[in-house]
Amino acid sequence: MSKPTPPRRARLLLLAGALLAAATALGGAPPSGAQDEPPEDTTTSAPTTTTSVPPDAVPDPTTPPTAPTTTLPPVEDPFAGEELPTEEVPVVPDTVPPRPPDGSAYAAEASRLIRRELRVAKAEAVEHEQAYAEARERVAQLEAALDELEESITTLADDERAALRRLEAARRAFETRAANAVVRGGLDSFSRYIVADDPSELASAYALLESVLAADQDAVVEYLAAKAAVDDDLAVTAERLVQTRQDLEAARAALVDARRAHVAAQFDLAVFAAGSEIAIHGFVFPVAEPYSFIDSFGFPRMLGTDYEHAHQGTDIMAPAGTPLFACERGIITRMGTDVLGGTKIWVKGESGTYYYYAHLSAFAEGMHDGLVVEAGTVIGYVGDTGNAKGGAPHLHFEIRPDGGPPVNPYPLLKVVSDLNRRAAGRR
Repeated sequence: MSKPTPPRRARLLLLAGALLAAATALGGAPPSGAQDEPPEDTTTSAPTTTTSVPPDAVPDPTTPPTAPTTTLPPVEDPFAGEELPTEEVPVVPDTVPPRPPDGSAYAAEASRLIRRELRVAKAEAVEHEQAYAEARERVAQLEAALDELEESITTLADDERAALRRLEAARRAFETRAANAVVRGGLDSFSRYIVADDPSELASAYALLESVLAADQDAVVEYLAAKAAVDDDLAVTAERLVQTRQDLEAARAALVDARRAHVAAQFDLAVFAAGSEIAIHGFVFPVAEPYSFIDSFGFPRMLGTDYEHAHQGTDIMAPAGTPLFACERGIITRMGTDVLGGTKIWVKGESGTYYYYAHLSAFAEGMHDGLVVEAGTVIGYVGDTGNAKGGAPHLHFEIRPDGGPPVNPYPLLKVVSDLNRRAAGRR
């Protein structure tokens, strides 16, 4: 059986490494084209597990996060002698089923993979920041207008205030019934939904519908009576109260949407400014605290063996047994064990991104191929299985958008880790 040929990039890396080592041994300066190893990640933080997911983990949008910078000196790659070559991605046609409704406004939001040029991310961040500021200003204006109206009502006599409040309530009830009537249609439009063989059941259904329509009529009668009980000035004030409250409710809902879009744009900007090819909304950091990691993507691995290759992921160091999380809602596509990766697991996320976890000590209870897992679900535990045996326990982690070539996970991991730690520090 012939030995596998190392990838061209790996051979070039090996050659460059050999030249650099020879120059160093002779006491000379390294070649001008040689690059320093990536800087070390920030120091290990306190053991507080954080699984918050951007963009919700981003701090107050008035002080958006900036791209993290690293000034620590270079460090030696702790795993230069091991790790696995290219792992075949278990691509499956399965799609992650829709999320079950939970009553929240964003229950149906799925994780998304974003690709942007940095300049586009900057422009979008500016645009969403402006929209968020305008939404805040709109809410402030409407709140001030409502306060002014409420203040004017305090000067009215008791009977006038009572009549105005009655008209305000009747107007709101009338508009609610009218909106519902538009959605459901009249009695005739209901008929096609009533399918009952039992005459008594059919009669009950029609009686219920007639009571609904009677309530509509009652709302109209009460609104007209309440309006007739006040003069024109009070009627205008009541109309303005109702309209302002409705506008304020809509503006507050728009503010929530604008804030979410602003926070997401700031997250994207931070990730792309850090050098990532992708941003993933809904991404959860895959390892519980405490952990540490460096940017080792592309580093040479398993020199002098049949498996020489360039590192295609990020090694996240953590104590043995540290929980590992599903990075996003997804499907477990393959679990297994081999000589190199040891105990390993693949997850396909909602965004279509495949995540590879290797060197686990064990899978979490209940894991199996085809299982749908939520973002933040514990799927396994840090270990040193496979060719990491005897070394420092760690997770070998890869990100493969759409099951294609791997991208460097480090920039995304770094931004998400920094956001989580900043959020934990504020608690």
